Amino acid sequence: MLGPNIRTLRKARKMSQGDLAEIFGVSVNAVSKWEKGLAEPSLDRLTAIAEMFGVSLDELCGELPSPDMSTLKVMNRAFAQMTPDEQEKLLAVGRTLFAHAFEGLE
Repeated sequence: MLGPNIRTLRKARKMSQGDLAEIFGVSVNAVSKWEKGLAEPSLDRLTAIAEMFGVSLDELCGELPSPDMSTLKVMNRAFAQMTPDEQEKLLAVGRTLFAHAFEGLE
């Protein structure tokens, strides 16, 4: 599952094998071999790949969560890195958008 999962996650983010190779300092051929199951990244690279895609190592090597869950994890991480002021501003925007989306449906 590892190879197909790397490919699925890469394509979902509209990345080429070259993009992934550049990020992790390997050749395009290495990424191709990972995706075909002919080779595996080192444990350090696996950890970095999982982190970049917002999935656990278990998910990367096994069953991937639904795209929505993966996206939610990435969003939660980004939110956690914001300052309290930035978090409040983002929540205010979200509340406003939510209110406008359901305006007049009462």
